[in-house]
Amino acid sequence: MNVFLKTSCLAVVAAMLGGCFNGSSGSREPRPDPAVDFTAFVKTQIDNTDDTRAAVQINNQEFSFNDQNNEQAFDDLFIQ
Repeated sequence: MNVFLKTSCLAVVAAMLGGCFNGSSGSREPRPDPAVDFTAFVKTQIDNTDDTRAAVQINNQEFSFNDQNNEQAFDDLFIQ
């Protein structure tokens, strides 16, 4: 009986773990970039200005807004 109980528990655990995986790891679709801090992104783009510079692609980019409660987030860019 003890062997039957251990085998049954092992089968149940294996079935539960099998349901956790959706098989998406074999997908060939490109993964989206991790979230980019919006304030850091803007500051980098302003520091890198040039008349002949190519545009930065922001489509499908996920931004995080870590400074949404910081009213002075961009003050250092415009103080002269």
